[in-house]
Amino acid sequence: MTDMQIDRTTEDQSVTNYGSNRTGVNTTTQTVADPATGASVRRSNTSVWSGKSPGVEFVWLIAGIVVAFLALDFIFHASGANNVGFASFVFAVGKALAAPFDGIFKTAYASHGNLIVWADILAMFIYVLAAAVIVKVVTLISARSATASH
Repeated sequence: MTDMQIDRTTEDQSVTNYGSNRTGVNTTTQTVADPATGASVRRSNTSVWSGKSPGVEFVWLIAGIVVAFLALDFIFHASGANNVGFASFVFAVGKALAAPFDGIFKTAYASHGNLIVWADILAMFIYVLAAAVIVKVVTLISARSATASH
């Protein structure tokens, strides 16, 4: 059995740092040489990585879904959509999401008796603001744990 020589080279390329989001490309090259035959095999592995936490992506996904339901609820009420089918589902979900803000502002009537539900607008603003605060906290925690582990 012959001894194999292994030469490993690891280098980081294109590392960018935008606050707490670090992204980059890792390239690892490995050369294995057999001293008896002189044959060598070179393997290279390249991987792209992103410093975004999966928790951040999840928070924005949930916030986007909530805001979409509230926006549809507002638009359906303002345009006088009938309470059937998909609109009925949107009205039910929108009412539940806007319930904590119901009564802060009066619901106004637009032309032809359509409703302008200001609680939907306020709820969208508050939920986006809450999501931004949660994302900031998650980012700070993950950045602190990343620097503590290095």
